[in-house]
Amino acid sequence: KLPASARSTSSSSVLSSSLSLRQGSRNPLPVAAVRLLLLNTTTPSEPQLIGGYLLFLGVMPLPATPAYGAVHLPRHTGVSMDTSAEAIFVGPSPPVTADIEESLSDYTSMMEGWTKEHVLAARGLRNKVAPIRVEAMRLGIAADSAGITCFLDAFDECMKRVDLHLVTQKNSFQEFLGSPLQQTVPDTCAIVSSTKCVEVQHRREYETMHGTGSFPCNAAAPRKLRRACFCQKVWKPKEGARVGDVIDMIQRLGGARTTSAPAPAPYMLPVRSWQRHRWDVGGGLTADRIAELLDTRGPFIGTIWVCPWYDLFNSVEDEDLVYRSGCARSKMLQRLSKFCFGKDLVGLHSVLCFEYRICDGQLHIHILDNHETTGPQRWIHHSELEEVHTITVERINHLGDRHIRYPHSGVS
Repeated sequence: KLPASARSTSSSSVLSSSLSLRQGSRNPLPVAAVRLLLLNTTTPSEPQLIGGYLLFLGVMPLPATPAYGAVHLPRHTGVSMDTSAEAIFVGPSPPVTADIEESLSDYTSMMEGWTKEHVLAARGLRNKVAPIRVEAMRLGIAADSAGITCFLDAFDECMKRVDLHLVTQKNSFQEFLGSPLQQTVPDTCAIVSSTKCVEVQHRREYETMHGTGSFPCNAAAPRKLRRACFCQKVWKPKEGARVGDVIDMIQRLGGARTTSAPAPAPYMLPVRSWQRHRWDVGGGLTADRIAELLDTRGPFIGTIWVCPWYDLFNSVEDEDLVYRSGCARSKMLQRLSKFCFGKDLVGLHSVLCFEYRICDGQLHIHILDNHETTGPQRWIHHSELEEVHTITVERINHLGDRHIRYPHSGVS
């Protein structure tokens, strides 16, 4: 419900337009209003009237209803985030001229066709990113970002190919990855990436001692883990789960389950301990710290913020492109990205980080995604990591003639 002061300040038509805009209109915001929104850090007691536009600044506790534009959880995320009470209000946009209306119509048609098949599952790019896709995406970002240049700047930066001759240092655990583990149920990236990380850490420990290719195990599709997380309310459909809670559940279940591989493959891969590292806690996640974690602890689970152009990146085809979101580690910009692009196209996502390189003084992180049977793998800038979870495991003794219990075939 709007404050009484707001009702007295503006006409009923302005208020009606304000609500209809948040319910579905894609018209761009006035730049002056957006700039003021970005600069404001507190919630004022009165709404602001700027050039005829009614603007409520800051975050306001409001019912989580579409009419009030509440910021809902992204439907594809694997990390839950309690933001259902946050909302941003903006008044009506300027009239749309005929030529702008035509451009927006073309863009809307393009985006509608794209989003129908898009559940944030990366579509395989058989070739390098096509220029027409890049330009279409750029026009779409410009139309949707309402004059907020950080998103367009981030995309343009993404499309600049780095010079791989300038790589001065790198470290990779690619040899321990095994086969990618794919999400088969939406919103389970935290569950899948945690399971995969346990498998990779066990393979790393075992093959370091017994040789490359000696580890006979692959993690099974985590259906039982997902059911356990659901029953204990660790994971919720359309919301996801927190990585730390998922790892706790893996420990409680005795480890990550493996496929029914031939002997002497073990049944479970146990977790000894885990640790959470956030960018805004303690020493943070600086470039040096992230590189140190990979050097000393091996592959870990990373949580990043993804935007619509995230799908364009695939290091198999474009090793010299590095993903940036333009709103990493900024809650305000992340809320704005939801407002601009829609909650189904942005949000937190969990992946496996297994390699880094230092190129022209910048730290890039190589990730294994869980959207397809191939991953895919992508390069991201280190500052995209909101938090990481490192895992330690007990090295399994040489399997030799060890007798192992196996799950029934097809049960996981």
